Amino acid sequence: MRKWTAIRMGMVGPLLSAAGAALVSTLPALGQQAPPFGPRPFGPHPFGPHPFAPWVFVAAGTFLALRLLLVIGLVIVVWRLLGAGGLWHRPDSATQLLRERYARGEISEEEYRKRLSTLA
Repeated sequence: MRKWTAIRMGMVGPLLSAAGAALVSTLPALGQQAPPFGPRPFGPHPFGPHPFAPWVFVAAGTFLALRLLLVIGLVIVVWRLLGAGGLWHRPDSATQLLRERYARGEISEEEYRKRLSTLA
C-alpha cells in the first residue's frame, strides 16, 4: 500500500505543474478581443435584429407539442388495445346471456346450440 501511495503522490506534482503551465500560457489570449463572426458582427440580420427571430421558437414549440401529442395518443391506443383484449375480441351480451341461461339449466343443450348458431 505504501508503494502505491508513493507512486500516486509522485504523479501529483508533475500533473499540477503541467496544468499550471497550460493556464499561464492561455492568459495572454484572454486579454485579446474576439474576432467578429461575420461582415456584420452584431448588426442587422436577414430575419430581424437577432439571428433567430421569435417565429423560429414558436415553430419549434409547435412541432414539439405535436410530437408530444402523437406520443401520448400512441400510448393511449396501445393501452386500450391491450386492455380490451385486442380489436377482434368484443364481448357479446346476447351470447353471454345465452351461456348463462344454459349454465343455470333454463334451456337444453340442443336449444342452446340452435340459438348459438342463430347468433353466429
